[in-house]
Amino acid sequence: RIDGALDIEALSSSFKEIVNRHEVLRTVIKSEDGVAYQEVMPADAWSLEVVRLDSTTDMESLLHSYVSIPFDLSSDYMVRMCLYDPGDGSYILAGVIHHIASDGWSEDVFVQELGVLYSCYSQGKTSDLAALPLQYIDYALWQRKYIEGDVLEAELSYWQDQLADVTPLALPTDYPRGSVRSTAGLRHEFELDRELSASLQDVCKEEGVTLYMLLLAAFKVLMHRYSGQEDICVGTPIANRTQEETQGMIGFFVNTLALRSDVGSVATFQEFLQQVKGTTLAGQDHQHAPFERIVDLVVDTRDMSMSPLFQVMFLLQNKMGSKDLALDGIEISAYDEYDRGLSNFDLTLIVDEGETHISFDIEYCTDLFTEAT
Repeated sequence: RIDGALDIEALSSSFKEIVNRHEVLRTVIKSEDGVAYQEVMPADAWSLEVVRLDSTTDMESLLHSYVSIPFDLSSDYMVRMCLYDPGDGSYILAGVIHHIASDGWSEDVFVQELGVLYSCYSQGKTSDLAALPLQYIDYALWQRKYIEGDVLEAELSYWQDQLADVTPLALPTDYPRGSVRSTAGLRHEFELDRELSASLQDVCKEEGVTLYMLLLAAFKVLMHRYSGQEDICVGTPIANRTQEETQGMIGFFVNTLALRSDVGSVATFQEFLQQVKGTTLAGQDHQHAPFERIVDLVVDTRDMSMSPLFQVMFLLQNKMGSKDLALDGIEISAYDEYDRGLSNFDLTLIVDEGETHISFDIEYCTDLFTEAT
């Protein structure tokens, strides 16, 4: 939601410059004689859509419809933006970026560049952003050359040993699991107070672990308590930006790790925490193996009712160093009325680490769980 004297032309120019800077946002996939190839479209044809609304508009339905429009990977830009004008002096800005061209880190890059560019264009100045040293295609070519042969075999061998005969997590559900995995979902939010957040940080220092490791260990114990299982495998995304040149790039770099623990092999939580620490560090050391290759290697028979290797995901987002969207002279706030209504897994625990508080989102599959659960 945007309140204030918005310079729509400056906003449109800012978006177009981001699309121009990052070729991955305008790369489409075409084919000839059954062979796929990529083509980079010109940035000039991209535009910010502006829609005038009246007082009868159902904003939530309109946003759901806009976000749900599928991408044609052979002809569409990988990002679309629409500015809705209700005519009351405020605006609603909706944006969708295809996951094939973006990840969570990319969203921060996008927001930070938008703030810099809007400040420049609204004052009639030229862009202050330095040219990118590389494009995503340069990284993709490096990855295909580097992650092969002995390097790839060593990483895949580690995951094959780590995930052999992994047990699916059978949480008690409110509704029977269907034959095909559902992606219908909602989120439940809660926050830890300042005192508890600070005490968790103290535990991290005492045990020599990160907050991510501590909360992941606690989450796995919780999954153990509810499932009765000792073999607990949880998925987690990893940024996979190990080169400095990739820090300011938009693109799909993120990989997925399946971190497996044996809750029954230790006597105390402290011992289990150290086990989780070791597994996490080892997983990060072998983060380059594509998750899809690991699934193909480890999973013999796919069960269409659940995701392979793990059914719950855990991720921590550190917001202390990131920037919220800020445009000169304009008040920006999240449009809280919108919920995307999706859950890619049975459960996903999303942790936001702030300066003084730790907040949580539990994304859950509504075809398996009630909100009360």
